[in-house]
Amino acid sequence: MITFEPITDEAYWQKIYLEAFPERERSPYEMLVELSETKPVVELHTIAEDGKAIGLVVWVELGDDKAFILYFAIDQSLRGGGYGGKVLAALKERFTNGIILEAEFQEPDADNLDQRERRHRFYEKNGVMDSAFASKAFGGIYHLMRSNPKVTVEDYLKGVQILSDYPTMVAPASQALRAFK
Repeated sequence: MITFEPITDEAYWQKIYLEAFPERERSPYEMLVELSETKPVVELHTIAEDGKAIGLVVWVELGDDKAFILYFAIDQSLRGGGYGGKVLAALKERFTNGIILEAEFQEPDADNLDQRERRHRFYEKNGVMDSAFASKAFGGIYHLMRSNPKVTVEDYLKGVQILSDYPTMVAPASQALRAFK
């Protein structure tokens, strides 16, 4: 059974975080902890299956059983074992009106286009669909993906505002490259 536990092993959590996210996408760990202490809707968790740590998640509760998933990663040594799908199912069960998250935009000239396409397919295969909107936030362009149409672009923007006053733009995904340049 997948559970979302308090962080008890900071070294493990930070190891997964550093391995899973490029530097330009990472907020300092200390800042995330401070956010979770000052804004109770921001939560950092270790993901566990039957008590064994398998990854990490950071979410912003948006109210009405919705959440913006800021970070989600499975331990690199455990990827491919079906854990990601199980975690997404648990998140959708926890937030019954939907989750929204960012997936790297599939820019044709991206160095890691294949990885971006695989990640996008993974989310879709697990019931997290492309919203047809993209955002420019936190140093990148992202597809906004959601598990339920009840969670909206406005919910995403609310989540981003809770995290910071970082300027964020949203546009239809079909126009994103032109709109964000």
